[in-house]
Amino acid sequence: MSIDFHAHILPKADHGCTSVEVALQQLELAHQAGIDTVIATPHFYSHVDSCEQFLIRREACAKALRQRMPHAPKVLLGAEVQLCRGLERVDRLHELCVEGTNVLLLELPPNYSAGRFDQTIDSLIYGKGLKVVLAHIDRYPSVYIDFLLELGCLAQINAAAFCHFRSVKQALRYAESESIVALGSDIHGTAIGYSELLKAKKRLGSLYDEVMQRTHNLLK
Repeated sequence: MSIDFHAHILPKADHGCTSVEVALQQLELAHQAGIDTVIATPHFYSHVDSCEQFLIRREACAKALRQRMPHAPKVLLGAEVQLCRGLERVDRLHELCVEGTNVLLLELPPNYSAGRFDQTIDSLIYGKGLKVVLAHIDRYPSVYIDFLLELGCLAQINAAAFCHFRSVKQALRYAESESIVALGSDIHGTAIGYSELLKAKKRLGSLYDEVMQRTHNLLK
């Protein structure tokens, strides 16, 4: 099983996909790359939308896609939720998790610093009982990520990290960690498609199957 854990494929849900036609092209590229399941993760910013507003928009975008969606790959609804203080108090927060699970994809904010959001993260994991997965950890200093993993977070890494000389060594170190539970294309359009994910799969070798098994176990 191959799962793309982080993809912006819902038409007009955010800046990632501009139309149903583009979404269908993205899904066809995923299918060609051997992806069985794509998790749709439009951006959620609590300072921009209420959770209710976001969910209404996400459902409308998903409905437009479902009317023409192919049989494969399977699409699950989720969100890329930006971390903020008090996030645990957002109404209907659990509905931002990957559908059918308690798995929340969490993006660090531009003003993130170690210690600033500890209480919020602690409340999400141990108060709300959510499995918090950090989005695209390859974008952040490893000292931040290591600290957050110690707090109990899990992590998703972008395929692009395995495609560049400067990041591949660190990416492989992360992938060997059992805290890395998912791989994402972070696809926004069709220009790059799934070429980076295919390169990452080749670079990871047997580790690719291990990461996918972790993702499968997480979503169960």
